Amino acid sequence: MSDAAALIPAQGSDYAAALTTPPVDNLRRLGGEMFNWTDRDARRGPMVPQGALLRHLVHGFAAPGRVVLVAGLIADDLVTLLVDGGATVTWLLRSLVDAEESARAHPKVTVLAGSAVKLDPAETFDLVVAVDGVDRLNSSEGEQMDAGELVDRLAEAVRADGTLLLMHDNRLGVHHTVRLEPGAREAQDAAWYPVDDHDTHRPASREQLVDRLTDAGLAVDVTYAAFPEPGVPTVLVGPGLLGEISSPLRPRLGAALSQAFALAYRGRPVLSDPRVLVTRALRAGAEDTIAPAWLVIARAASSPATVERPELLVGDARGTFAYGVSNTTTTVLEPLESPIEREGLRRIASVAGADSGYVLEERLLHLCATADLRQMRVELGQYDSWLSGQALDGPAALADLADVLVTPDGPVLLPTRWQPLEAVEHETALVRALWAFAVQLITSSRPHPWPITSSAVELTSTLLGMVGRGVTDEQLRAAVDLHVRVEAAEFELTLAEQDARRLQLLAVTAGTASVDIPGFRELTEALWRQRYEASHLLAMMEWTEQIIQSRDNTLSKLDLEIQFYRRRFAGKALIAGRTAYRLAARDGKKAIKRLLRR
Repeated sequence: MSDAAALIPAQGSDYAAALTTPPVDNLRRLGGEMFNWTDRDARRGPMVPQGALLRHLVHGFAAPGRVVLVAGLIADDLVTLLVDGGATVTWLLRSLVDAEESARAHPKVTVLAGSAVKLDPAETFDLVVAVDGVDRLNSSEGEQMDAGELVDRLAEAVRADGTLLLMHDNRLGVHHTVRLEPGAREAQDAAWYPVDDHDTHRPASREQLVDRLTDAGLAVDVTYAAFPEPGVPTVLVGPGLLGEISSPLRPRLGAALSQAFALAYRGRPVLSDPRVLVTRALRAGAEDTIAPAWLVIARAASSPATVERPELLVGDARGTFAYGVSNTTTTVLEPLESPIEREGLRRIASVAGADSGYVLEERLLHLCATADLRQMRVELGQYDSWLSGQALDGPAALADLADVLVTPDGPVLLPTRWQPLEAVEHETALVRALWAFAVQLITSSRPHPWPITSSAVELTSTLLGMVGRGVTDEQLRAAVDLHVRVEAAEFELTLAEQDARRLQLLAVTAGTASVDIPGFRELTEALWRQRYEASHLLAMMEWTEQIIQSRDNTLSKLDLEIQFYRRRFAGKALIAGRTAYRLAARDGKKAIKRLLRR
């Protein structure tokens, strides 16, 4: 069955089950609710908003006696967090199915089933949470409001001393730019109406969103650029860092964004690797323009400003751990709920601050592009010396080159996610870091000084040779096994998936496509490189055949000349004379030797 056909129910409604279902006392139907419908299926709509950063922000506003409106979808644990904090929660959902399930799961919450247009304008709240945006506040069963009107409606629901927490999707965001989902509009339940890119009322930039809220009577305290997805933001970039290319936190921001997109887009087909676009935007100070969404914290104009917040917030997508960075101060905002240990690794629950500097991986990529081998030896030698002095039962044992920040005082470690339970050998840690860098050079088609036909194993040997080290097959396999363990702990891979992943990584050669994010552009580049290598081999085979044929022709010509001279008197005399000359020369040499001995 196709995705489009799956939208049509295969069976009729079970009226008997509906009649025997007990009523839900905390559910109110406003009108415009959508029947036989759910917005919680991630296969046919955006993901339900969740994550450690949203948890941290919601937790900061949860307080006893506060009246809260949750508009749209949100993770159940965030609603429970509000209720446990003593707040009186009202939850608006357009799907009747979702509303009934939520009302049963949260008996202390008043659940409203219907569209935003049916909300009572006279009812206001201390806190309005709309982290799912405004796109799913409309209902196909009633009157439609444009995005600007929905933003105004949420602003009107904020009391004189209240706060609005709003996530607004950016149609120019990198997640839309690289999306590769043919037929998504027909296959997704959430897209009943086509996106109107010519809607002049929809805030299309962060400045327009702030102006819209200001015109609605709110004062915007802070706006964050949210990455890598609106529903599950794991990196929030705030004022003081957003667009500030001179900020000392820019290297840390680049490393955090690269890691966030690698985790979020792993195995997801896209038009192009989003990390490339994000890296270019960071250098131009344009990350605000391509951010997937903007998270706004606004308050009534008459209420006092909220507390100052970190410039950079980073958190887990599925866990509770989150930390914030301001200047060079790093603070844990939300700890791990419980220790996590998988595949002989432990999830790191602490972070350390770092001074200004440059990320080692970015530096090496630049040196590879400029073929500066002397400076590469210096950088790799410094990294090898630093790694030798680190405790290899800690985070440094599993750190990639992108996790190392080179400061004026030497390399330091950026926040990482895992550390081993037992110490890792220095050679294994070093080989793994350089092997991962070699894989990146090959699969991302990065320019480097070595031949295009080199494999990841050969390139790793070359990099190790620059620091005076070699590598054996056993060391390389141990490094790859350690890398697979890290991925298995992060993504909870099965044994079969681990074996397949190990074989894939060991087979990386020139022309291999990306091994983490399958981008169409990168696949096309890999196909071109495979064709180039094949044409190069064919050209070498043709040249070799031509050389062999040329030598064969020359030998055949000489053989014919020899046979010609041997068959005639002149040829026989020439051969006899040559033989006599050789014999005379031999005898002459012997006579000279005898004379010299005397």
